Amino acid sequence: MERTEQAVTRDKERTRRAILDAAEKMFSEHGSKASLAEIAKAAGVTQSGLRHHFPTREALLYGVVEHSIARTWAEVHACVDLSENRPGKLLRGYVRALTGDSEYFANVLDPTGLSAALGNLPGIEELFARDAEKLQAALAADGLPYARALVIQHAAEGLAVARSSPYLTDEALAQARAELLAMTEVEA
Repeated sequence: MERTEQAVTRDKERTRRAILDAAEKMFSEHGSKASLAEIAKAAGVTQSGLRHHFPTREALLYGVVEHSIARTWAEVHACVDLSENRPGKLLRGYVRALTGDSEYFANVLDPTGLSAALGNLPGIEELFARDAEKLQAALAADGLPYARALVIQHAAEGLAVARSSPYLTDEALAQARAELLAMTEVEA
């Protein structure tokens, strides 16, 4: 039986995603120096299979950052309550995702996690700049005063990073989260 082009494309996408997931995990655990052999093994592919999708270490690192940005948006959208038909819906999803509803954020935003492990790579700043523009536009369109949205956004990000520190207890996180969510309910 001949495989269709669509099935081959799905397999390529699945393999690429497996490599990115494995690389993200390995980089989080071992830093950007994680071995490509270990990443290939964790992804269930050969090193030549990994190199087929990512010819260089830099291409893989760039791919991991793109992948983590896409996962970040997916996590935020998964925390948006679609029944909330009032301003601030996206921002509330953002707060929820960063302050406890997303295990992905707990790992990625840990100071020893992926972002810290990857460091500054050429071209990565441009990816983050485009993502920042996208987030700013989304928050500006979310229906709350933009300055308030910025304060809430950055407070949620600070809480997300502090989650793994001894300076933020679970009780304090819950209180701060409740306050940030309440701030999104204030009329414009």
